Amino acid sequence: MDSSFGELLRRFRGAAQLTQTSLAERSGVGFETIRSLESGRRKSPRGDTVQLLTDALGLAGAERAEFAAAAVGVQSVPHELPADVQDFTGRADEVRRLVALLASPGAIVITGPAGVGKTALAVHAARQVAFPAGEIFVHHRSTPGPIRAPEGGLVVLDDAEPEKVPRATKGSVVVTSRQPVPVAENVVELAGLPAPDAVQLLHRITGPDRWQQDPAATQAVVELCGGMPTALRRAAARMVGRPSWSPADLRGWLLAGRAASTT
Repeated sequence: MDSSFGELLRRFRGAAQLTQTSLAERSGVGFETIRSLESGRRKSPRGDTVQLLTDALGLAGAERAEFAAAAVGVQSVPHELPADVQDFTGRADEVRRLVALLASPGAIVITGPAGVGKTALAVHAARQVAFPAGEIFVHHRSTPGPIRAPEGGLVVLDDAEPEKVPRATKGSVVVTSRQPVPVAENVVELAGLPAPDAVQLLHRITGPDRWQQDPAATQAVVELCGGMPTALRRAAARMVGRPSWSPADLRGWLLAGRAASTT
């Protein structure tokens, strides 16, 4: 490699007659990041950073290839996905669809209310697909601007605002949002787990014995939790911490909590 990434960045920026500040404004990459890359203090640009700088500098042809090669020479492939949920249950159809969609570049949106398991589904499906350029996980509300996935890579934008969902991308983007996202073509809408899957989740967390002693109360617990995985996990954790409780005890506790919240 003839030039370091920082040297190339400085040369191409100069050729484009851009200051570090103006390049930061045009690309969406932070000024401090650009300065650190050019000085050599930072030697590992992220894939999305390289893509943003390439586009902002207007690189094409041999220059674009040289810039990308220099970046590959120094950057490590990111693997930022959270751990898979060990007791992930159900959603077989949704997982199959997501895995199929992730085989090609594009944006996929998972929508649904809080606690329905949007992030867990995104991570569970993404971990079944190989991304040569790595995976980036971003809580989107903490970022100032859009993030584009590099070719061969994945970006998971968790809890995204609808207006910030990318309309086009060279890599794969999975977005989770509580609100409808009108710009997306591939949308997976989540509701609570079906009753059999919800009961199975309770069984997996605490063991089946106590639940099977009172199927009616167990079904009532599922309904009180709305089939929401987060609520079901909290309910099951309460059972784990109270070995003497029966499903009827948990049902009573949930009903009391609901009554208190409405008064």
